[in-house]
Amino acid sequence: MPRQSRERRPAVMVVSHERSGTHFLMNAIARGYGYTARPWVDMDHGSMAINFFHPPSIATTLKGLAERRITAIIKSHHTADFFDGVLDRVLERYVVLYIHRDPVEVMVSFWRFMHRWHWHEGPRCSDPLAFASAEPEGQLMRYQRYQRRNMLDRWARHVEGWYQASIERPRLRVVSYAGLRDDYRATLNGFAELLGRQPTDLTRPARNRNVIRGGSVDHQPDVDALRRLALAEVGETMRLLGYANRREPHRLGRG
Repeated sequence: MPRQSRERRPAVMVVSHERSGTHFLMNAIARGYGYTARPWVDMDHGSMAINFFHPPSIATTLKGLAERRITAIIKSHHTADFFDGVLDRVLERYVVLYIHRDPVEVMVSFWRFMHRWHWHEGPRCSDPLAFASAEPEGQLMRYQRYQRRNMLDRWARHVEGWYQASIERPRLRVVSYAGLRDDYRATLNGFAELLGRQPTDLTRPARNRNVIRGGSVDHQPDVDALRRLALAEVGETMRLLGYANRREPHRLGRG
Protein backbone atom coordinates (compact mmCIF):
# COMPACT_ATOMS: atom_id res chain seq x y z
CA MET A 1 0.00 0.00 0.00
CA PRO A 2 1.26 3.53 -0.65
CA ARG A 3 3.08 5.40 2.08
CA GLN A 4 1.49 8.66 3.21
CA SER A 5 3.54 11.49 1.73
CA ARG A 6 3.82 15.26 1.71
CA GLU A 7 4.45 15.12 -2.02
CA ARG A 8 2.07 16.83 -4.38
CA ARG A 9 -1.15 14.88 -4.75
CA PRO A 10 -2.67 14.30 -8.19
CA ALA A 11 -5.51 16.52 -9.31
CA VAL A 12 -8.82 14.62 -9.50
CA MET A 13 -11.60 14.83 -12.06
CA VAL A 14 -14.91 13.02 -11.53
CA VAL A 15 -16.97 12.33 -14.65
CA SER A 16 -20.36 10.70 -15.11
CA HIS A 17 -23.56 10.60 -17.07
CA GLU A 18 -26.03 12.78 -15.20
CA ARG A 19 -27.78 11.34 -12.11
CA SER A 20 -25.17 8.62 -11.63
CA GLY A 21 -23.70 9.36 -8.20
CA THR A 22 -21.33 12.15 -9.19
CA HIS A 23 -21.50 14.05 -5.91
CA PHE A 24 -21.57 10.89 -3.80
CA LEU A 25 -18.19 9.96 -5.28
CA MET A 26 -16.86 13.52 -5.02
CA ASN A 27 -17.87 13.75 -1.36
CA ALA A 28 -16.30 10.35 -0.65
CA ILE A 29 -12.97 11.34 -2.24
CA ALA A 30 -13.03 14.68 -0.45
CA ARG A 31 -13.68 13.16 2.96
CA GLY A 32 -11.42 10.18 2.54
CA TYR A 33 -8.41 11.76 0.83
CA GLY A 34 -8.45 15.44 1.75
CA TYR A 35 -9.81 16.95 -1.46
CA THR A 36 -12.55 19.58 -1.73
CA ALA A 37 -15.97 18.63 -3.06
CA ARG A 38 -17.65 21.96 -2.39
CA PRO A 39 -16.89 24.23 -4.06
CA TRP A 40 -15.88 22.04 -6.97
CA VAL A 41 -14.49 23.17 -10.33
CA ASP A 42 -17.44 22.99 -12.71
CA MET A 43 -16.88 22.09 -16.37
CA ASP A 44 -20.62 21.83 -16.99
CA HIS A 45 -22.31 25.23 -16.90
CA GLY A 46 -20.22 27.68 -18.87
CA SER A 47 -18.22 29.06 -15.93
CA MET A 48 -15.02 27.91 -17.65
CA ALA A 49 -14.10 29.52 -20.96
CA ILE A 50 -13.36 26.31 -22.86
CA ASN A 51 -14.04 25.51 -26.48
CA PHE A 52 -15.17 21.92 -25.93
CA PHE A 53 -15.11 21.24 -29.66
CA HIS A 54 -11.36 21.97 -29.71
CA PRO A 55 -9.84 19.29 -27.42
CA PRO A 56 -6.47 21.06 -27.00
CA SER A 57 -8.38 23.88 -25.27
CA ILE A 58 -9.60 21.38 -22.68
CA ALA A 59 -6.09 20.03 -22.12
CA THR A 60 -4.59 23.50 -21.78
CA THR A 61 -7.23 24.66 -19.29
CA LEU A 62 -6.89 21.54 -17.15
CA LYS A 63 -3.10 21.79 -17.22
CA GLY A 64 -3.32 25.35 -15.92
CA LEU A 65 -5.61 24.28 -13.08
CA ALA A 66 -3.33 21.40 -12.11
CA GLU A 67 -0.30 23.68 -12.04
CA ARG A 68 -2.07 25.75 -9.38
CA ARG A 69 -2.09 22.61 -7.21
CA ILE A 70 -5.81 22.84 -6.60
CA THR A 71 -7.43 20.33 -4.28
CA ALA A 72 -10.95 21.09 -5.54
CA ILE A 73 -12.36 18.22 -7.60
CA ILE A 74 -13.09 18.88 -11.27
CA LYS A 75 -16.62 17.78 -12.25
CA SER A 76 -17.82 16.99 -15.76
CA HIS A 77 -20.70 15.21 -17.51
CA HIS A 78 -19.09 15.38 -20.97
CA THR A 79 -18.66 12.32 -23.15
CA ALA A 80 -15.24 10.77 -23.68
CA ASP A 81 -15.06 11.88 -27.30
CA PHE A 82 -14.75 15.50 -26.19
CA PHE A 83 -11.27 14.44 -24.99
CA ASP A 84 -10.24 12.68 -28.21
CA GLY A 85 -6.51 13.12 -28.82
CA VAL A 86 -5.80 14.83 -25.49
CA LEU A 87 -6.97 12.38 -22.84
CA ASP A 88 -3.48 10.99 -22.27
CA ARG A 89 -2.16 14.54 -21.81
CA VAL A 90 -4.87 15.16 -19.20
CA LEU A 91 -4.01 11.90 -17.42
CA GLU A 92 -0.39 13.00 -17.01
CA ARG A 93 -1.62 15.40 -14.33
CA TYR A 94 -5.02 14.06 -13.34
CA VAL A 95 -6.63 10.97 -11.93
CA VAL A 96 -10.00 10.60 -13.66
CA LEU A 97 -12.76 8.66 -11.91
CA TYR A 98 -15.81 7.74 -13.97
CA ILE A 99 -18.90 6.60 -12.06
CA HIS A 100 -21.81 4.73 -13.69
CA ARG A 101 -25.20 3.63 -12.41
CA ASP A 102 -27.98 1.22 -13.38
CA PRO A 103 -29.82 2.89 -16.29
CA VAL A 104 -33.24 2.21 -14.76
CA GLU A 105 -32.26 4.21 -11.67
CA VAL A 106 -30.70 6.88 -13.86
CA MET A 107 -33.79 7.28 -16.04
CA VAL A 108 -36.19 7.56 -13.11
CA SER A 109 -33.99 10.06 -11.28
CA PHE A 110 -33.29 12.02 -14.48
CA TRP A 111 -37.00 12.13 -15.37
CA ARG A 112 -37.78 13.65 -11.96
CA PHE A 113 -34.87 16.04 -12.32
CA MET A 114 -36.24 17.44 -15.59
CA HIS A 115 -39.43 18.55 -13.84
CA ARG A 116 -37.43 20.88 -11.62
CA TRP A 117 -36.35 23.37 -14.27
CA HIS A 118 -38.23 26.31 -15.78
CA TRP A 119 -35.96 26.37 -18.82
CA HIS A 120 -35.53 23.78 -21.56
CA GLU A 121 -32.98 21.50 -19.90
CA GLY A 122 -34.13 18.37 -21.73
CA PRO A 123 -37.21 16.31 -22.62
CA ARG A 124 -39.98 16.73 -20.07
CA CYS A 125 -42.23 13.69 -20.32
CA SER A 126 -45.23 12.29 -18.51
CA ASP A 127 -43.44 9.19 -17.25
CA PRO A 128 -39.96 7.59 -17.22
CA LEU A 129 -40.80 5.22 -20.09
CA ALA A 130 -41.53 8.15 -22.38
CA PHE A 131 -38.45 9.96 -21.11
CA ALA A 132 -36.17 6.98 -21.75
CA SER A 133 -37.52 6.74 -25.32
CA ALA A 134 -37.28 10.48 -26.06
CA GLU A 135 -34.49 12.03 -28.14
CA PRO A 136 -32.04 14.20 -26.19
CA GLU A 137 -32.78 17.91 -26.54
CA GLY A 138 -32.35 21.29 -24.91
CA GLN A 139 -29.42 22.12 -22.65
CA LEU A 140 -28.46 18.45 -22.44
CA MET A 141 -26.93 18.80 -25.88
CA ARG A 142 -23.93 20.63 -24.39
CA TYR A 143 -22.63 17.28 -23.11
CA GLN A 144 -22.70 15.35 -26.38
CA ARG A 145 -20.96 15.76 -29.72
CA TYR A 146 -23.56 13.76 -31.65
CA GLN A 147 -27.28 13.21 -31.43
CA ARG A 148 -28.43 9.87 -30.00
CA ARG A 149 -31.45 7.74 -30.76
CA ASN A 150 -33.02 8.24 -27.33
CA MET A 151 -32.05 8.89 -23.70
CA LEU A 152 -31.21 5.23 -23.05
CA ASP A 153 -28.92 5.15 -26.07
CA ARG A 154 -27.35 8.39 -24.84
CA TRP A 155 -26.62 6.70 -21.48
CA ALA A 156 -25.12 3.64 -23.20
CA ARG A 157 -22.84 5.64 -25.49
CA HIS A 158 -21.69 7.80 -22.57
CA VAL A 159 -20.80 4.84 -20.37
CA GLU A 160 -19.25 2.76 -23.14
CA GLY A 161 -17.12 5.66 -24.33
CA TRP A 162 -15.50 6.13 -20.93
CA TYR A 163 -15.32 2.38 -20.30
CA GLN A 164 -13.39 1.85 -23.53
CA ALA A 165 -11.18 4.84 -22.79
CA SER A 166 -10.25 3.30 -19.42
CA ILE A 167 -8.73 0.19 -21.01
CA GLU A 168 -4.93 0.30 -20.60
CA ARG A 169 -5.16 3.68 -18.86
CA PRO A 170 -4.56 2.99 -15.14
CA ARG A 171 -5.13 6.63 -14.15
CA LEU A 172 -8.67 6.46 -15.55
CA ARG A 173 -10.76 4.31 -13.20
CA VAL A 174 -14.35 3.21 -13.81
CA VAL A 175 -16.40 2.95 -10.61
CA SER A 176 -19.93 1.65 -10.09
CA TYR A 177 -22.42 3.56 -7.99
CA ALA A 178 -23.63 0.26 -6.55
CA GLY A 179 -20.09 -0.66 -5.45
CA LEU A 180 -19.58 2.68 -3.71
CA ARG A 181 -23.01 2.44 -2.09
CA ASP A 182 -22.92 -1.20 -0.98
CA ASP A 183 -19.21 -1.72 -0.30
CA TYR A 184 -18.15 1.78 0.60
CA ARG A 185 -15.01 1.12 2.63
CA ALA A 186 -13.50 -1.34 0.17
CA THR A 187 -14.27 0.91 -2.80
CA LEU A 188 -12.76 3.95 -1.13
CA ASN A 189 -9.69 2.00 0.01
CA GLY A 190 -9.28 0.88 -3.59
CA PHE A 191 -8.30 4.42 -4.62
CA ALA A 192 -5.28 4.54 -2.28
CA GLU A 193 -2.64 3.46 -4.78
CA LEU A 194 -4.15 5.64 -7.49
CA LEU A 195 -4.09 8.74 -5.25
CA GLY A 196 -0.75 7.91 -3.64
CA ARG A 197 -1.94 7.95 -0.05
CA GLN A 198 -4.10 6.12 2.44
CA PRO A 199 -7.61 7.39 3.19
CA THR A 200 -7.79 9.19 6.52
CA ASP A 201 -11.57 9.04 6.97
CA LEU A 202 -13.73 6.10 5.91
CA THR A 203 -16.96 7.59 7.25
CA ARG A 204 -19.64 7.46 4.58
CA PRO A 205 -20.93 10.91 3.52
CA ALA A 206 -24.60 11.48 2.83
CA ARG A 207 -25.37 10.46 -0.75
CA ASN A 208 -27.63 13.47 -1.25
CA ARG A 209 -25.12 16.08 -0.08
CA ASN A 210 -24.56 18.78 -2.75
CA VAL A 211 -27.09 17.00 -5.00
CA ILE A 212 -29.72 19.03 -6.85
CA ARG A 213 -33.06 17.42 -6.11
CA GLY A 214 -35.52 16.44 -8.80
CA GLY A 215 -38.87 18.05 -9.34
CA SER A 216 -42.11 17.02 -7.70
CA VAL A 217 -44.09 14.52 -9.78
CA ASP A 218 -47.08 12.40 -8.78
CA HIS A 219 -46.65 9.55 -11.26
CA GLN A 220 -45.21 6.33 -9.82
CA PRO A 221 -42.83 4.75 -12.33
CA ASP A 222 -43.48 1.30 -13.76
CA VAL A 223 -40.01 0.00 -12.96
CA ASP A 224 -40.55 -3.44 -14.47
CA ALA A 225 -41.65 -1.97 -17.80
CA LEU A 226 -38.72 0.43 -17.76
CA ARG A 227 -36.26 -2.42 -17.14
CA ARG A 228 -37.75 -4.40 -20.04
CA LEU A 229 -37.36 -1.36 -22.28
CA ALA A 230 -33.78 -0.80 -21.13
CA LEU A 231 -32.85 -4.42 -21.80
CA ALA A 232 -34.38 -4.21 -25.27
CA GLU A 233 -32.66 -0.91 -26.10
CA VAL A 234 -29.25 -1.14 -24.40
CA GLY A 235 -29.06 -4.69 -23.08
CA GLU A 236 -25.54 -5.23 -24.43
CA THR A 237 -24.21 -2.32 -22.38
CA MET A 238 -26.16 -3.46 -19.32
CA ARG A 239 -24.59 -6.92 -19.62
CA LEU A 240 -21.14 -5.38 -19.96
CA LEU A 241 -21.60 -3.49 -16.70
CA GLY A 242 -23.47 -6.21 -14.79
CA TYR A 243 -26.92 -4.61 -14.79
CA ALA A 244 -28.76 -7.08 -17.00
CA ASN A 245 -29.57 -9.64 -14.30
CA ARG A 246 -30.91 -7.27 -11.66
CA ARG A 247 -34.59 -7.88 -10.97
CA GLU A 248 -35.26 -4.37 -9.73
CA PRO A 249 -33.31 -1.20 -8.93
CA HIS A 250 -31.86 -1.05 -5.44
CA ARG A 251 -33.72 1.41 -3.18
CA LEU A 252 -35.17 3.40 -6.03
CA GLY A 253 -35.96 6.65 -4.30
CA ARG A 254 -36.17 10.37 -4.83
CA GLY A 255 -32.52 10.96 -5.71
